[in-house]
Parts: sequence; C-alpha cells; structure tokens
Amino acid sequence: MMNKLLRGIKKLAYQLFSVDILRIVFLLFVLVFFVGLNLQKPRVLILHSYATDFSWVNDINTGIERILANKPYSLRYHYMDTKRNPNQEFKEKAGKIARRIISEWDPNVIIAVDDNAQSMAAQYFANKPKMNIVFTGLNAEPEEYGYDSATNVTGILERIPFDFLKEVFLQVLPPDHRKIVHYSDDSETSDAIHTEIESFIWDPIELVEHRQIETFDEWKNAINNANQKADFILITHYHTIRRSATENAVVSPEEVMKWTIENSTLPDIGCWGFHVQDGGMLAFGVSPYEEGEEAAKMAVEIIEKRVQPKQIPIKTSNLFVVYMRESRLKKFGIELPRIYSAFAHATNNYYYN
Repeated sequence: MMNKLLRGIKKLAYQLFSVDILRIVFLLFVLVFFVGLNLQKPRVLILHSYATDFSWVNDINTGIERILANKPYSLRYHYMDTKRNPNQEFKEKAGKIARRIISEWDPNVIIAVDDNAQSMAAQYFANKPKMNIVFTGLNAEPEEYGYDSATNVTGILERIPFDFLKEVFLQVLPPDHRKIVHYSDDSETSDAIHTEIESFIWDPIELVEHRQIETFDEWKNAINNANQKADFILITHYHTIRRSATENAVVSPEEVMKWTIENSTLPDIGCWGFHVQDGGMLAFGVSPYEEGEEAAKMAVEIIEKRVQPKQIPIKTSNLFVVYMRESRLKKFGIELPRIYSAFAHATNNYYYN
C-alpha cells in the first residue's frame, strides 16, 4: 500500500515537473521571440547636444515624434547636456559617452541635433558602412564636420530669418535711428551665428557692434553700453554665460534675461522662442517643429525606402515662429502688422505680461 502511494506521488510530481518545464520552455520561447523581434526593429538614436530643460530640445522632439511615434522602430534618446555644462572637460566626456553609445547600440540612423552633437559624436561615424546620419539644427556649414564628402550623411541646415528681422527694424525704427547691436554667448553655436550675421547685408540698418561674451559682468557692461550706442538690441544665444572668469558654472538663461530687461533701455528681439519665454519682447524664431519633422522624414526615407543619405538633398530651414510679449511691446510703443500678432496667438506664443 505504501509503495503504491509513493509511486502515485512520484508520478504526480513528474507530471507537475513536466508541466513546469513546458511552461518555462514556452516562456523562454516567447522571450526569445520578442527579443529577436525587437532586435530586428530599425534602431533610431536621437542624439541631442543639450537637455530637456531647454524648450528648443522638447520642441524638436515633438516634431520628431509627429513622424516616428507610430513607426515600428526602436527609438532611443540621449542628451549630452552641453548647454548647461560648456566647459571643455565636460564636453569631452559627453562626447566619449555619446560615441560609446553609438558604437555599442549600433543604430541604423542617428538623428544628431545641433552642432555639438556633430562635432563631439556624429562626425566620427561619417562614411561608416550601415550607419546613417541625419543632422538637424546645424548652424555651421556641413564642411565643418566633413559631411560634404560623406556618403552616409544628409540633414537640415538651421538658418536664422535675418530678412524678417531686418523688415521689423525698418518698420519700427525711423530713418535717423537705425542702429542695432548684437550680443551672444561664446558657444560653438554662436560662432556659426556670428559668421552668418557678418555675411548678411543689413543696409540701411547699421550694425554698430556684435560680440560674443564670456562672463556675466562682461554681459552687463555690454548691455549698459548698448543703451548709449544703439536703438535696438538683437540677442541670440545667452545660455553659456559664465558667472565669472574663474568659474565654469553658467548663469541660468532666465537670470541673464531678467537682468537684461530690467537694465536695458532698448527694445529687444531674438531668434528663438526661448527669448520671449524668458521674458524678452519679440522673436522670429527658427521652427524647431520643422527641423524635427524634416529630420524624421529623412530617417523614414532611409529606413523604409532604403534611400542612401547622399541621395537625399540637404535642406535649409524654411519656417519660422513668431513670439511676442505684449507688455514690452507697449512699453516701447512698438506696433507691428496684425498678421504677426495673429500668428503668435494662433501658435500660443503670445504673452501678455
């Protein structure tokens, strides 16, 4: 009787064990299947020069996601955060990390955003077989990164709509008061912007000064001096202004703009939405949505149509977004054609206070 009972227990244990083995095998099969399926998905790395505390980055992502959100791709985002950390040691480390991620993850397409992502990471993979690069937000020329001769690179050049800025100056400044100054930080992005500004024909507007500034004290002196020499101030980037010559820490852009609008007697204009978001008066901003969308469309063409990047023409940014702050426009008695305010209202970029 005891032997029969033991045999029954062994038989039941064997059956249960067999069922568990089958379950484990099934689960392993499912796991391997889905891992394999995921590995077969096209991999797209969105490599940002900056971080998500910067509205430009989030808006670029919005543009990218409008195109890629429902695609069967494996997306990965990496933020180099070089806007808040512009010192050379940090940038070199950020570049090494980004290059390691690219080498290990081996994406089919890198969407590299803004110039630091090119100089510190993406350019190292130009002409690498089976890897494709789509740049966007590029202020420098493609030749700067060897992209002009690369077979696996295409993208979007970011160009400021200076002609619209000039139109605004001509509309609001009388003929005898058409002097402007331009100030920016001394970042890599600003290097390319200053080259653009130097080549633009401003006449009959007189660009009396344009400078790249390193420290907050230098910025304050420039703004105070501008009050005596100009009628309008053009501000581009101001995100890598250091607290002092002996400190690597940067002053927050909000603090820089707050001090500027409290101490400047001049109306101000910028070239990106953050200028008005931080308290400025007016901006004709390069559209981050366009730059994100167009880069994503190029990635889709490369992945799904198997088009070689060199066969996709490099584009130049074409759209801009208007940002306005009513309280500052009224302070300086500036009136612009209603189409501008209508555009700002329609895109939720009209600020009252």
